[in-house]
Amino acid sequence: NFVDMKYSVAPVVRVAVEPKNPADLPKLTLGLKRLAQYDPLIQVHTAPTGEHILAGSGELHLEVCLKKLKEDFMRGADVHVADPIVSYAETVSAEASQVCCGKSPNKLNRFQMTAEPLSEDLCAAIDDAVLSDLDNKKRASLLVSEYKWSTTDARKVWAFGPPPDGEANVLVDQSKGVAYLHDVKDSIVSAFEQVCG
Repeated sequence: NFVDMKYSVAPVVRVAVEPKNPADLPKLTLGLKRLAQYDPLIQVHTAPTGEHILAGSGELHLEVCLKKLKEDFMRGADVHVADPIVSYAETVSAEASQVCCGKSPNKLNRFQMTAEPLSEDLCAAIDDAVLSDLDNKKRASLLVSEYKWSTTDARKVWAFGPPPDGEANVLVDQSKGVAYLHDVKDSIVSAFEQVCG
């Protein structure tokens, strides 16, 4: 049973790639799959716009991977590479001083959210998927005993940071007496994953 390695660097520089000749698109798709197998740090995905995105730890890493892609995995087929973009990620260093509020389009529903930092130990446990693999009762018990969470919050964890990395984010439902909340839970979790991803 193999376990994925954890790297100390993250793929923060991204480029979009496309074949110069549209007939080479199958070669590009296959080449990107092979590149992802060749270099486990590189991330390859298709954006909602249809662009093929390549993410690496830096410009040099991407340059080496693009050379490997063109020469070895695409057998010389030419690709157009967009300018590199550096991913930007924020962190929460103190409890939020404001509550963020939003309303549904029909103005009948309100949504409030706040943010606060997580302890280093809890971040490590989330990154190592220690908590996400547990059932709700065991996870709540661990959050209360090891990380000093309130029992109420520990029982109402809806999601951890977006897969596959986790990124040490937690979505906790702190609502009280809200009817039909389970009907929108999936949408709220999806929005949380989009924002944190």
